[in-house]
Amino acid sequence: MLNDLQAPIEHEEEIEEFRLEDEMAMNVGVNIDEDTTNNIFQDLLNQARNELYPGCSEFSSLNFLVKLMHVKVLNGWSNKSFDMLLELLRAAFPMCNSTIPSSFYEAKRKLRDLGLGYETIHACKYDCVLYWKEFSNLQHCSTCGEARYKVNHNRGKKISHKVLRHFPLVPRLQRLFVSQEGSADMRWHRDKRVETDDVLRHPADAEGWKHFDSEFPDFASDPRNVRLGLASDGFNPFGQMSTSYSMWPVVLLPYNLPPWKCMKETNFFMSLLIPGPKSPGREIDVYLQPLIEELKDLWTFGVRTYDSLTGQFFQLYAALLWTINDFPAYGDLSGWSTKGYQACPICMGDRSSFGIRGRISFMGHRRYLPQNHVWRRSRLHDGKVERKASPVVMNGMKY
Repeated sequence: MLNDLQAPIEHEEEIEEFRLEDEMAMNVGVNIDEDTTNNIFQDLLNQARNELYPGCSEFSSLNFLVKLMHVKVLNGWSNKSFDMLLELLRAAFPMCNSTIPSSFYEAKRKLRDLGLGYETIHACKYDCVLYWKEFSNLQHCSTCGEARYKVNHNRGKKISHKVLRHFPLVPRLQRLFVSQEGSADMRWHRDKRVETDDVLRHPADAEGWKHFDSEFPDFASDPRNVRLGLASDGFNPFGQMSTSYSMWPVVLLPYNLPPWKCMKETNFFMSLLIPGPKSPGREIDVYLQPLIEELKDLWTFGVRTYDSLTGQFFQLYAALLWTINDFPAYGDLSGWSTKGYQACPICMGDRSSFGIRGRISFMGHRRYLPQNHVWRRSRLHDGKVERKASPVVMNGMKY
């Protein structure tokens, strides 16, 4: 991708015209100063072209920094150890002092210009609201009245009770098309996928994908438009079962990619990192607000994106097709209670659950068999003959 970053240089006139167009189309409603954008873009191009040191053809300053940060993450280096390594490299190779950052903070600042940073959003202690947009200046929760900060009396600092990390989705989708290989992969589901009637090799073979394309033909007409899946679940970041803590990452998966790439960790998009120490439960919708707003803008307005494969700009749209989660997380994301007598989201009100010695049992599985099936007349299961019809599958139509 860093090598293909220089491709837009050949289209400087088109890029200049692109920069002067509507800010809504370019950056999904985010106002960015034109001079600042030009300076950041030019600085990144210079770093991608500059040699790490005179005569070095293998690494540019930007390429080396990205690889160095990658090694840090893979091996779990601490920030202090990374600072010590940078000091050693600068001392051993003084000719690289202008290209190697002096600290981990400076390295993060440079990579943030690539869109690899995140936004911190304060949250209420009891998951009532995000201190975001119209609530950004509040010092107390508008719902429960709890203070926004907890005061560290030893240092006199104000620390937020909870902090949501939001990783913007738009620049990450745009980066998929900066590389020619990545741009070609985003068309794979249309250009190279072999369609079959009875084999499910890719999500594009699923009935849900085909139904979506038939409902929204304008969206489906451009294979570059992104279909996304969302997955979320809680985990203990400390790796100790004795420590009770539950942090919830929200991950997006681009399904345009080939099947051997769309489910690889390297192509997962971390969108939100919801803090603990407890599961957000049904209040997870409070934390999903930044992501939902991004998805709504990407569906309605799209974002102007450079396609390195064609050398042209296009309007990129995105849609969330489905979610991937276990049953408890399904209840949090959908709002349907997955506990009690109506826990089944398929049966809903037409349930076959009952209580046995204080526990809820779900029976009636024979309802899904054909009406003339021999097992429906058998009394060996629960001593009754099953005469109920299978539950009606809800598809959005009014019955």
